[in-house]
Amino acid sequence: MLKQKLADNIVAMLENEGYTTCRYTGCFDIAAKKNKLLLIKVLHNVDSILQDHSKNLKIVAKNLGGDPVIVGEQTTREKLQRGIVYERFETPTVSADTFNDLIIRGIFPRMYRDRGGLYVEIDSDILKDARSKKNMTQRELAEAVGINKKVIYEHEKHQIRMMLSIAEKLEDMLKKKIMKPADMFKDYDIKGTPKDPLEKAVGSELKKLGFEVDYAKYSPIDVFAKEKSLIVSDVETDRKKMKKKAEDLKRIASVTEHPAVLITDKKRKEIEGLTVLDRSELKEMEKSKELIKMLKKSK
Repeated sequence: MLKQKLADNIVAMLENEGYTTCRYTGCFDIAAKKNKLLLIKVLHNVDSILQDHSKNLKIVAKNLGGDPVIVGEQTTREKLQRGIVYERFETPTVSADTFNDLIIRGIFPRMYRDRGGLYVEIDSDILKDARSKKNMTQRELAEAVGINKKVIYEHEKHQIRMMLSIAEKLEDMLKKKIMKPADMFKDYDIKGTPKDPLEKAVGSELKKLGFEVDYAKYSPIDVFAKEKSLIVSDVETDRKKMKKKAEDLKRIASVTEHPAVLITDKKRKEIEGLTVLDRSELKEMEKSKELIKMLKKSK
């Protein structure tokens, strides 16, 4: 299936499930929000994802309080299997069927594909409790299933993934379910950098007002400014690109429900219904609440 057709199918499914969506071409292809925001990169071959796109997909998702996911059909070597998470540059990657199961039925995948085979997440507390109830030491349990004692020790102490084959042997020995659904979505400790001196200067001005600032590339949002609330912005000087940039920013702001502003060095009040802020106006502001108040008035 071509990428465009796959993306169309995903959007149709999401909207049928009550999600508000918008499209973009960059580090993500679809933004979708219902109770939670999803930022989705759609690819035929998931191995074609660029590392910088994966990084910025996570940056945008983190700042918007959403979850990043890559949805595709195959790797270079194989078709993506249902119920399995494949990660690309630490971004969860799944088949369309797996994604549909998650959205429509609330069924999370159970396994990860990694070097060396299939892995699962286990409940460390249940493993330890089940072993204790069997009156087995870590060494005895390890020997019973043919593994090193250190494997049992590490998995009881830490929430780390276990090879599927070992987890199955342990469940059979302990007569207890220790495997749990894959925790696809997690928090990322990741930050962006300004792409040019203008973005850096705008970021510095926003920091002086009291905002926490982050940056993203390949996104309709260049600069995130966070105080009590989040403001999303695009920094643009090319007059020819402003209309398209404003349209993209307005759509993502509508889906994510965050105030948005286009920051430029051109004297304009608004473009496509989006507030335009001249850099000189930004420099004159003294506190973050001035910008927040201005955007509330422009709604």
